[in-house]
Amino acid sequence: MTSSGNSYPVILNQFCVKTLEEEARLLYPFTCRWQQNPELGTEAYALNKVCYQLPVPAARWGSAIVTRQPLEQLKTKAWQLIPQPPRVFDCTCLEDREALESLCRQELYRYFKQRDREDVDRASNNSIRIWERKPSESPAQGWTVHQGFCLDVRLDATAKLYLEIDRFHHFWTPLTLQEWLNTYPEHEPLIKWVRNTYLKNNQFLRWQLHSITHEQPEAVNLPGLNISLAEYHRNEGATEQELSTSQVVYVKRAQGGQPIAHLSQRLRPSVTLEMLAELGRQRNYAKEVEKIFTNIRLSSSERFQKSTKFAEWLCINLYSGSADSIAPVTKEGHQLPPAILLAKDNRQVKKVADVRKHGCAQIGETKFGLLNLITNEGAYPEEIRKCLQQIARHHGIELDLSSYRTSADLGKTDLARQRFWQAWADEGVRTVLVVMPYSDQKQRIRNEALRANIATQFVVPNQQNDYKGLNVVLGLLCKAKWQPVRLQPLDDVGKAELIVGFDTGTNRFLYFGTPAFAVLANGQSLGWELPMVQRGEKLSGEAVWQTIRKLMGKFDTIYRRYPRKVLLMRDGLTRPDEFERTIQELKRESIDVDLLSVRKSGAGRMACPSNGTYQSAPKGTVVYDDTERSFLLITSQPIKKGTHELGSTRPLRIVHAYGSTPLELLALQTYHLAQLHPASGYGHARLPWVLHFAHKSSQEFSRIEPLSILEGLDRDKLIAV
Repeated sequence: MTSSGNSYPVILNQFCVKTLEEEARLLYPFTCRWQQNPELGTEAYALNKVCYQLPVPAARWGSAIVTRQPLEQLKTKAWQLIPQPPRVFDCTCLEDREALESLCRQELYRYFKQRDREDVDRASNNSIRIWERKPSESPAQGWTVHQGFCLDVRLDATAKLYLEIDRFHHFWTPLTLQEWLNTYPEHEPLIKWVRNTYLKNNQFLRWQLHSITHEQPEAVNLPGLNISLAEYHRNEGATEQELSTSQVVYVKRAQGGQPIAHLSQRLRPSVTLEMLAELGRQRNYAKEVEKIFTNIRLSSSERFQKSTKFAEWLCINLYSGSADSIAPVTKEGHQLPPAILLAKDNRQVKKVADVRKHGCAQIGETKFGLLNLITNEGAYPEEIRKCLQQIARHHGIELDLSSYRTSADLGKTDLARQRFWQAWADEGVRTVLVVMPYSDQKQRIRNEALRANIATQFVVPNQQNDYKGLNVVLGLLCKAKWQPVRLQPLDDVGKAELIVGFDTGTNRFLYFGTPAFAVLANGQSLGWELPMVQRGEKLSGEAVWQTIRKLMGKFDTIYRRYPRKVLLMRDGLTRPDEFERTIQELKRESIDVDLLSVRKSGAGRMACPSNGTYQSAPKGTVVYDDTERSFLLITSQPIKKGTHELGSTRPLRIVHAYGSTPLELLALQTYHLAQLHPASGYGHARLPWVLHFAHKSSQEFSRIEPLSILEGLDRDKLIAV
């Protein structure tokens, strides 16, 4: 099988700025002796914390630490560093290369910090973001827009150092966290990061927001200081106004750190695109937000031109090189063939929306409930009713849409509402369409229904058209065990017969490991699995294996055998031991297994030269890196207005962490899974479907309390679409 069609040159926003000679790769390792060993799952965080406390740039290297300079033996109350013989690091070794990259990244960060002409910050993926202090735009709704760049460092196996440079826009608000929550209370779940409003150690400390409480600052005592939170901040310069109007919130410096108490009036939220998009949807700021989005959606040509100029400046000013040799890296791209979607009776369709004309690949429940929280009527929104009935006619079935309830039936107390949902479940209703306006009651209703093993699909009244109505129907059907489309399997004996995606999520208190979703080679869903609550983002190896065992049983039920090959996909970096048990168990049964680490960030941009300018690389473009056993893959397209691109696409970077399947076949199967999105009529997600749904599940599970209410829910009901 040939997975790649045409080949053509593509460029990446990576710029080679120097080669690390042997002298630059000579590092000094230290082992760390702990006074008390870190908790299981927090070892990496503990080592990183030690690195930050050292007077020189330092990086984690496996279970050790490395620096560029020799240090005297260092010791604190918590740890002691033991020097090891210096050694020249080898860039063909992944662990060595990552340690060198980390040091180069820190040196780049320190350069801009000491330059002190731009604001500089580290992103959650360890890349560096810098932005101009003067805003480019200052809308009236409480935030400003600042232009800048996102920078990352990459080393290849030959020790060439590349800078990955992309245009970046920073959003800043003068509002405190408390003021933002008072103005936009619906944004509380979206706020992930906050900053001090005051200087501490000559910087505005950045925190991860852990939780928001109703505690009073005077009533919260700080361990070890024997004073209240209010008294501490009073000593740090807080005004009485700030103290009296603050909520107590809990923050932590990084993943794995211990939460500490803080004041909501002494913090500012980090404004994100997600928050602004939500603002545009729910408030009267749609025009202002859309104007900003239009201005920051740069075409590929604009992005690469600005990145190249900045790379030239960095090469001269930081790396003492010549700008003459600076140019984006050129690679050979290959065009993958598109996936073939199959609807009812294996009929080929161009898009999922065509199921309205031809029917779905698989039918599920035929009885639905309607909860109308707007009026006392039992009528479905007209567009949704028409779409449901049209799809049903293709299958020669009649849907039962007669069961409905209104707000008058719902009840006021917890026990009354529990009886309400259970009575509905006793009628045989397992999926309900909820018609209601935007409300903070949505999650409460969802959780109450789940306790009765009922899935809910929400719709806002008076916002239906053909496009939105169809997507609501597709979401409703997926939650009712229908499958709108499948994939035509690849004609290759080496393909994976079972594909499983894994992710983690958090509700700011605990992490939810192993949210998993699986499909067969033809895209048929095998359902999701309940996550395991854990500490840290590292997946539990035992939980991963137990998940795979259940899915292998489902496969055996269908085919009366186990799959010949399993493909495991991890959203983000894979960590040691996460999949080791699973791989060993599958090998014992002579089952081949491949493991892919799928990374949404850190891949930069990809474009194609076109008449002296650049256009986004077409969907399906793949660039292979056999040395690192990885590939870059474009799975989406930019929005176009006429011939002009509004924005540009970002490829996935996918690393083949384990297995022997050729990269070409892995890329093709990954690309086809990215085009499978049964719950979206006209588009698809950037991630492969198994990872997209695992990611959505991790977000949904983090909002469900307690998780035990999912125990009795049918795993074929895709509640997170």
